[in-house]
Amino acid sequence: MANFIGVDGLMKEKIYSEGIISRLSRYLKYVVQLKEIGKRTVTSREISKSARVNSAEVRRDLIDFGVKGKRGVGFNINDLIHSFNKILGYKKKVHIILVGAGNLGKAILNYKMLGKFGFRVENVFDNNPKIVGSRISKHKVLDINNIKDTVKKKSINIAILAVSPRSAQKVTDILVDADIKVIINYTTVPIKAPPNINIQTTDPIEKLLHTLYYLSNTMYARYK
Repeated sequence: MANFIGVDGLMKEKIYSEGIISRLSRYLKYVVQLKEIGKRTVTSREISKSARVNSAEVRRDLIDFGVKGKRGVGFNINDLIHSFNKILGYKKKVHIILVGAGNLGKAILNYKMLGKFGFRVENVFDNNPKIVGSRISKHKVLDINNIKDTVKKKSINIAILAVSPRSAQKVTDILVDADIKVIINYTTVPIKAPPNINIQTTDPIEKLLHTLYYLSNTMYARYK
């Protein structure tokens, strides 16, 4: 999120379009991965190729974000990450819950890149009595009936849905009732929720980064 001077002369916060934030999430994902392997700089052409965005559009975005590079060198990766995180509203670790402790849930818990981007699975829930109480990747699986109290106590806004297709809508209703604002749907079926609930699918990092901006700057801010 950036600041600008409005027509009334007051400092205002710039709200970016969905398309730009979607691209920004891809840019950030790529440069963080580059940092992980020790790279210090990156060119707009490299970002363009990875994000599958026209290079001219990448350059326009970076200019719009106020990011400056050096001719013949490119952009400093740490500077990019700092700028992108600032726009997305990222200031600290983002706590989320995972519903579904089956094979898909286990795979998500073992997805190390979540932590690289500051996303922490705080609690795991399931309704299978054979699983509840067990531990998966150091997380104790809690009964799904405890979701509402946990979400309220820990002020959690994001949930990952990794349950069976037949349970997806029922669990979605539970999450809505628990006041979850963003649901990352990993099931194979569409789910329905009120218009103030943001539902996302596909890539976890890209979508979580996108919804972090949503939580910081749009609908959620009006419902706090």
